[in-house]
Amino acid sequence: MKIPKTLYSLKINIMFVASLVLFVLFFAIIYTPSYGAGEEVTSVSDLSQDEPLVTLWYSHQGLCLPICCAIILVVTALSRAILLLTTHTARIREGDYLIWQLGEVAATALFLDLFLSLYLHGSYFAYLPIVMIIYISVVIYPYAFYWLLAERMDRDLRIAEAQRTIVHLRQRDSGDDKGMLRFVDDKGNVKLVVSSDHVICIEAAGNYVTILYVTGSRLMRYSLRNTLKGIEELCAGGSLVRCHRSYYINLNKVKILRKSSDGIYAEIDHEGVDDIPVSKSYAADVMQRFAEKN
Repeated sequence: MKIPKTLYSLKINIMFVASLVLFVLFFAIIYTPSYGAGEEVTSVSDLSQDEPLVTLWYSHQGLCLPICCAIILVVTALSRAILLLTTHTARIREGDYLIWQLGEVAATALFLDLFLSLYLHGSYFAYLPIVMIIYISVVIYPYAFYWLLAERMDRDLRIAEAQRTIVHLRQRDSGDDKGMLRFVDDKGNVKLVVSSDHVICIEAAGNYVTILYVTGSRLMRYSLRNTLKGIEELCAGGSLVRCHRSYYINLNKVKILRKSSDGIYAEIDHEGVDDIPVSKSYAADVMQRFAEKN
């Protein structure tokens, strides 16, 4: 099963990294364990000096805590950046994402242990187990909350999309948008809604298409980022027909099909519109449909 789309959001990942660091910071400040000493521990002097990690946690001395938070920030941010860069074209599965998170937490704990062993002049491997256990025990809460929040946001997005689809289908079935063409860009966003009877032609120009249509007596042009291939399904089954690699024409707007020495042209029944070329590969279909219409 693939992970929620929300987890690929740069904004959401930035919020997670910031929240993780703040959670660890406030947790370390607020929670001061007695380490089995019970209520007898009231100050740093009550703790055994043979346990520098215990003393350090209890006293929050020096710049140790801010540096630890900075390490968490840098390692987690780098991990999330690599994740987004390596998965921007394909979504990963839950198992792979879980392994990534475990690796992220382990890498952070290793860097924290390296810093603490140098800071306290202790053994790297002696501190490693307790640092690993403490860090995993603390960050399991923000990681779990982050996953549940992403699942909830992803579910809400799916519900909203389903509701939009239902509304669209109901409108179509009720005939509210009968004969209306909804032109979308290459991202699927609706940019122009116009009656099919008002469209004269559609012209391609690179990564853009221009819709030529009339509103009242005025001739209008609208360009959007898409291709004729991208709107092929929209034009199917109506009076719009492909007549050239760069054109769709509305047969209801064609006055005559004229054959000349340099090819076939469709003369449009509207002032100010140039004749539209009909290529040989589309000529037979255009002429047949034009003859059937008349």
